[in-house]
Amino acid sequence: MDPLGFPFETYDDFGRFRSVENLEHPDNVITEAKRGETNEFGASLPVYKTLPVDPRGVLKGTGDATLDGNVDDAFDLIDRLSTSVKVRQSIIRHAFRFFLGRNETLSDSRTLIDAEKAYVDSNGSFDELIVSLLTSDSFIYRKSNSKE
Repeated sequence: MDPLGFPFETYDDFGRFRSVENLEHPDNVITEAKRGETNEFGASLPVYKTLPVDPRGVLKGTGDATLDGNVDDAFDLIDRLSTSVKVRQSIIRHAFRFFLGRNETLSDSRTLIDAEKAYVDSNGSFDELIVSLLTSDSFIYRKSNSKE
């Protein structure tokens, strides 16, 4: 996952923003946890030395020169991915597979083109993408998997 995972280091295990990381090792304890003393959450925790979080990472191997490169933080990564045509088409393809319950075939190309057009024309409305998929010939005339 690293170095692509580094931008997400600005979030802890619970998804809360953080600017420093605790160096949780016995050598880095500043204050020991004290029995009987609790914080607002009812816990007594040790205090550790910290280091600033470095959220810089690298996105590589996408095959898209506009995507690949150094990433400043999670927001930079999100911005870069959100403007990528390749990412948009991937999301549409995965939505197709989920809602139609199968992989796309060559005969589904019109459905995928129409779904992308609906998504782009609606300024990125996922609802419009789904409506386009569920009103397509690929969905309406799908074959049943049951053997009756």
